[in-house]
Amino acid sequence: MGLIAEFQHNSPDMPLTDAVAAVPDVTLYIDRILVVDPDRPVVLCRVIGDEERFSAALADDPTVEMAETIDAGGDEDAMYRIRLRNPPLPIYRKYVELGTTPLGGIVTVDGWWARARFPDREALAEYRAFCTERGSDFKLERLTRESASDEPPFGLTREQYEALVEARDAGYFAVPRAASTEEVGDRLGISAPSASERLRRGIDRLLENAL
Repeated sequence: MGLIAEFQHNSPDMPLTDAVAAVPDVTLYIDRILVVDPDRPVVLCRVIGDEERFSAALADDPTVEMAETIDAGGDEDAMYRIRLRNPPLPIYRKYVELGTTPLGGIVTVDGWWARARFPDREALAEYRAFCTERGSDFKLERLTRESASDEPPFGLTREQYEALVEARDAGYFAVPRAASTEEVGDRLGISAPSASERLRRGIDRLLENAL
């Protein structure tokens, strides 16, 4: 499982910074980043603000190799496909090196807000050092551990989760109790003491991570 990091970048060397700075009332929402070529990533983004002025500013941004409108929704909302050329702060090349997946972000005149999946804390620390050593302010706002959709919630093991579900379905937690640990054990195919131990450990883990 990886780590989902949300963080802020503040550096004039970040991609698209010049274009946004030229039209400061614009907000650029990064929906998707394709990093097949780390030196020329493709950004799919949505522009809120003066789209006409921003389009002109993209032509003058040294980090932009190509920009095209995908779907114009009027002056206040337009979709762009932008191919970036290697910027002074090559964050996408570092993403590829570390096995990091960019998950989108927001670019304003105040800087970048980004979200990315890092393989581990060491990769995040290396990325942070990479940015700060090149003069970028890096502020971590939130860090959460990613869990696969088929994994039990609240840090429960699969056995603990199944035991709690079976106990609930059997009425073990009902008042008055409608099932014994023996019956729960029969549902799980284990002994009553084993069922009792799984339930106790599961409840303890559930309380530890939920409260």
